[in-house]
Amino acid sequence: MLEASGFDFRTRHPQKTLIKLARKYGLTPQSEVSNLAYRISQDLYRTYAPIKQTTSTMAFTCLELAGRLLDQRIEAVEQGVDYANWKTSREEVMGKADPTSLH
Repeated sequence: MLEASGFDFRTRHPQKTLIKLARKYGLTPQSEVSNLAYRISQDLYRTYAPIKQTTSTMAFTCLELAGRLLDQRIEAVEQGVDYANWKTSREEVMGKADPTSLH
């Protein structure tokens, strides 16, 4: 029924986007933050995130979470400087519910 109504069952893979973002923010492939963010992105498949979020939202989330866990925060990511370029928002990255969707 969901498929007939146009529901998109394709899963999204944030790893390519995550690698692009890590490079953009000056992280090397060997850095602790990029390695942890990549591992977090693989763990996303144990959740509903790939069904609910876009690849860019998941990539930003992994990068920010890794930076926070390792206490190596990336200010530009947390401030959302480039969110519009990647068609995401702070609310989506932080997982905040839309108040209008609760009614």
